[in-house]
Amino acid sequence: MNAHTGQHAIGWLTGIGATLLFAAGCAEETDQTPPDSPTTTSSSTGGVETQPRVRFEIASTGLPESGMWKCDPVLVDINGDGALDLAAIPRLGDGPKVWLNDGNGGWTPSHDGLDPGDTSCGGGVGFGDFNEDGHLDLAAGDHCHGIFVYLGDGAGKWTMVVEAMYPEDLVVNPGKVNQYVGAEDIAVGDVDGDGHLDLVTGGSDESGINVYLGDGTGRTFTRQRNTIPTTGWANRVVLEDVTGDGHLDLIASYAEGPRVWHNDGSGKWTLASVGLPSPMMLGLYTGVGVGDVNGDERPDIALANWVDGPEVYLQQEDGSWQKSPDIFPEMLGGAMGLALGDVNRDGNLDIVTAGRLAPEGGYVRGVFCLLGDGAGGWTWEENSELPSTGLSATAGVTIGDVNGDGVNDVVAASGLLVETVPGRTEPILPHRVLVWRSQVTHTDAAAHAGN
Repeated sequence: MNAHTGQHAIGWLTGIGATLLFAAGCAEETDQTPPDSPTTTSSSTGGVETQPRVRFEIASTGLPESGMWKCDPVLVDINGDGALDLAAIPRLGDGPKVWLNDGNGGWTPSHDGLDPGDTSCGGGVGFGDFNEDGHLDLAAGDHCHGIFVYLGDGAGKWTMVVEAMYPEDLVVNPGKVNQYVGAEDIAVGDVDGDGHLDLVTGGSDESGINVYLGDGTGRTFTRQRNTIPTTGWANRVVLEDVTGDGHLDLIASYAEGPRVWHNDGSGKWTLASVGLPSPMMLGLYTGVGVGDVNGDERPDIALANWVDGPEVYLQQEDGSWQKSPDIFPEMLGGAMGLALGDVNRDGNLDIVTAGRLAPEGGYVRGVFCLLGDGAGGWTWEENSELPSTGLSATAGVTIGDVNGDGVNDVVAASGLLVETVPGRTEPILPHRVLVWRSQVTHTDAAAHAGN
């Protein structure tokens, strides 16, 4: 048993440090700000600038009340009706799941064809038109079974065309093949500039990070030989242009710490991680968000650290990274999921993160909103009605407008195992895939500060 597998086993047996096992993600980042919605200009009172307040209301009707949802949920319009639909993948389930949105935040299952024929282990989900027929298709990375691709018909039905793909050429010892099969996360984008969508996956054990080049059929993906590490594992992989050159770069929560690789547009990668941490403990980082949080027109990185909570690294002019001061000092129990998006319509990116305020056992996890001021500062929206406790381990979160009101809402994937603590009877919300609708309000600076 290697060190990584051993850490996973400890997480399962005790629940302590289980974030290493449960960390997973989804592939595709979507624009979190509605394109045509007006932003709200912050007002000031007595010379103290205020931010619009935001409140959240649970709205999970039609979503599962059971299961262990080990991923970042994904919001994307699958059937072209203008409403964001929802996808997630469970551990100990039967493959990825899709729910169609009725436009008001009501959800209808649309899983036909998504059963992989084996028990799924959670991982990541991403979308793109892989066979270029005008309909969105689904790619899933499964922690135990590798990569799957399902072609969509545009109406919510699916056909599996790639099954259990993994980097077979990396396997030297056939007796250890299982260490190379699993995919912890998946990202979708055209990384080599040929007009066809490609896949990037983070291995769940020993296969590192792999790039698979698509040919436009959705059925054939060829693993690229490159300089990205093919050992260790990655809890999240994200494709975003961080240099402004129009090419998708790679950001990963790699085992050794967060890492960035610049892409020259042809699929050649250059490590660009100066200033990013390399902690002694492997696998500390999970959720990833990318966006300009301080208004300097350079994308920055927000990360979930399962010990220290959310962290932000500001991109410098030379492409290096500088850590911001602690953005959420109240969170002492670590974070798992994280998403960036504007939730209060002030034009600034905010953070939604899943974690726990204290390093305690039991159903003590919650979901938290940190409002950004556009200059790299953050304020915990403490009375937002998001639960600060009462949840089981919550692997991931995402942000998007699910009811078409121009305000971004919050989705979380929860239900993972927690530490057994005798006598703990915290209330638990019934749903395991949770949606909160947001509403923006305005108050004076004193109220916002909690005075």
